[in-house]
Amino acid sequence: MSNEAQTYVATLKVGDITAKYILSRLADRADERFSCFPSVPLLAAEAEKSERVVQRALAKLREMKLISDKERTRPDGSTASSRYFLHGPWDNYGGTGVPFPTITTPKQRREERWAEAPREGSFRPGTVAAEVLAKKSKAPAPTAQADEELPSPPPGEHEKAADDASAARAHEDQAARPAPAPKTPRKAAKAGKAAAAKKTGKRMSKEQAAAVAMVEAAWPAELAERLPKYRPDVIRDAILQALDGGRTAEQLAARVRRRWTAHGYAEALLPGGKGIGSPVGVAVGLVRPSTDCPDPMCEDGVTIHVGDACPKCEQRRLDRKADRRQGRVPDQRKDRGPAPEWWDCENPECAKPGKGPKPEDGLCAPCREEFRTAAERLQRELAAAEEERQRAAEARAREAMLEEAYAEHAERKERAAEARELAEAERQRIADAEERARLREQILRENPELAQYAQA
Repeated sequence: MSNEAQTYVATLKVGDITAKYILSRLADRADERFSCFPSVPLLAAEAEKSERVVQRALAKLREMKLISDKERTRPDGSTASSRYFLHGPWDNYGGTGVPFPTITTPKQRREERWAEAPREGSFRPGTVAAEVLAKKSKAPAPTAQADEELPSPPPGEHEKAADDASAARAHEDQAARPAPAPKTPRKAAKAGKAAAAKKTGKRMSKEQAAAVAMVEAAWPAELAERLPKYRPDVIRDAILQALDGGRTAEQLAARVRRRWTAHGYAEALLPGGKGIGSPVGVAVGLVRPSTDCPDPMCEDGVTIHVGDACPKCEQRRLDRKADRRQGRVPDQRKDRGPAPEWWDCENPECAKPGKGPKPEDGLCAPCREEFRTAAERLQRELAAAEEERQRAAEARAREAMLEEAYAEHAERKERAAEARELAEAERQRIADAEERARLREQILRENPELAQYAQA
């Protein structure tokens, strides 16, 4: 059984109660390599689910990269139960380096913690211990002579007497049992660490908790998103140690923001940078006091209550330079070639000194990143303006096409109207000619004597 695996699995956010139960059963059986090999029918019986449901839960755990499994075969070729390996902080989350999502317990959401442990009351009525203590309290009182020889315990000591008796019986039972097998060195080391933590564990006061929260709020966003959701004790201990060294929470927050840039962590996270290997180690290094200067008021080369350069650091630097010139201290730069070149950033608003070969653009990494971001933003704005111009040109072209189509339609209507008028006039002319011819024939039928005149 692995207590570390069980404790960690309890904080994971799986999103499926069956999958989380299966994961907890695997953690309960985990060995020193955080592995186990229970069969699927056994897990199904413990979860009171079908084997198909358990298979789906195991597939979900594989997709979330919480477990990995190996197939096992016996010497005769038959298949045995698979061996499941649990992933977590102990193996850098399966080598991915990306922490798994965890839940937020009510204890983590609570901002203030009690400085004292809660007090225990009496046993709940109806329990076995309460009945035993009630019977003892109803026992007949001893005689006066017995009271003189054996004074009765003061009120409130019954529970202590019962606890002593239970402890004595437990000691006798332990003495009767055979001696346990010696622990392996790894298990013994874990047991020693757990005992030391239990022995020296202390609750933070409200002031300490508020100071720690203020310092943690000063983490840069890039570092805060890389830290695990559960805060390791080493970070809290480093903050408390720095607070005990005479620094306030505001001074530690300023130290974190100053060292984040001065120590090169911000530059390491820029595109093309070397990155950060251990976010927890970086967090500890940002708050841990410097051990270079013996002056407790020295804050990274500056006397904190004066604001000037630390005289001890300045004198130590001069002494080291003099010793190097006189040969008392070997110059490590001789083996590495000439001293690196120093240059200033060509951005007039920055002028930050740089070390090493000077870039072609003459800018430091933050200014280069700022200019690159500004150039990308300008390109996006120009592209947006060009798209807007193209949309406006297309809209004007569509309007011109519509106007041309409307003009052509109107011209067609006018030509059609003229054609209709001409046709109507021609039809009227023909009708008039036919009417004149009919009238002439009718007059000739009625008056034949007029035919000679009509021919003439």
